[in-house]
Amino acid sequence: MQISIVTDEMSGDPETAFELGLEWGVDRFELRGVYADRIPDLPPHARHRLLRAVREFGVTVTAVSPGLFKMPFPASEPGRSNLGWMDAGFFETWRGVRETLDDHLYRLLPRTLEFAAEVGARSLICFSFARGGAGQGPAPAGVVDALADAAEQCAGAGIDLLIETEEGHWADSGERSAAIVQRIGGERIGINWDPANALIDGDVPWPDGYDFVRDHVRNVHFKDARRYPDGSWELLAEGDVDWRGQIGALVADGYSGAIAIEPHLSPPVASTRNALKRLRGLIEGTA
Repeated sequence: MQISIVTDEMSGDPETAFELGLEWGVDRFELRGVYADRIPDLPPHARHRLLRAVREFGVTVTAVSPGLFKMPFPASEPGRSNLGWMDAGFFETWRGVRETLDDHLYRLLPRTLEFAAEVGARSLICFSFARGGAGQGPAPAGVVDALADAAEQCAGAGIDLLIETEEGHWADSGERSAAIVQRIGGERIGINWDPANALIDGDVPWPDGYDFVRDHVRNVHFKDARRYPDGSWELLAEGDVDWRGQIGALVADGYSGAIAIEPHLSPPVASTRNALKRLRGLIEGTA
């Protein structure tokens, strides 16, 4: 198991993030936000400076996360109304979502694959489309088809496509995340397992959720959360994910991929440093 850090969890400046991580003994990083933008759509100088920092600091980029498919999936047809102005509004909203999907598949994804090659990343994290108020259940065929298209593009570039388990999305639990991956098939498709996100949407991430995804996990996000009986939730430094059991299971399964620190808490540097200390303690406790 390799510890990594999501750089923008502690600083939008990747140079600062790399410097801090290396001081703490971490030389692997996941890229998401850089300065005020999300990869790969960086201004030319920001991209140049990032690539220079990766090279000069000698770090390894374990994965990139461009926010691919973190959006609702368009309906097959727009909503309808007998009122012309309302019907036009439904149509424009629907058309906008369809254009966003095309942008993700045919502009954002190819640009991210080019970016991943530049920084040496072998994994691209994506999402599974927001359910948009639909109930939990099997992902619609269109969702799976879009993800399969993305997986094929990634395979052609020698990159693994990892679907993140995310609350409010079709891959919101261990069982449903694994089901999507199995429907797509192929060696270049896997899961970015986020137990806290699964817990937020009502899963018991370990042992229940993990039992479904264990053969598909290629990257793990380390953060914690608590879900309350009324369905509300919050992120915490230490919440209700059984991380001791989860880490033990990863070790027992011989997991050799990255586990990326992503606390989503403030203050950012202290929260990341404290999460790193906790993670190391959990790993040492399973040795």
